[in-house]
Amino acid sequence: MKKIITPAVREEAEYICDVTGKPAVAKLAMRFGYGSSRDMDELEVDLCDEVAEEVLKLLQNRYPQFRTQEVDHSHPCPMCGRAWPN
Repeated sequence: MKKIITPAVREEAEYICDVTGKPAVAKLAMRFGYGSSRDMDELEVDLCDEVAEEVLKLLQNRYPQFRTQEVDHSHPCPMCGRAWPN
């Protein structure tokens, strides 16, 4: 028998661009491993569309091999956990 002691509360979150304050549509994450110059440091930023495009262009200008790829939409969104729209 399952007895609920504390009912769950569904958390809702809104992601905001760390640069402009507009709604975020992208996340940039860097995690530095052991032995790197930034051993175990982490950078994670939420970006609106225009800032994300600027950052992507900067990266691709310097490192043209960095390309985006389409995501398998059978899994929930990695940013918010919601199902992808059909």
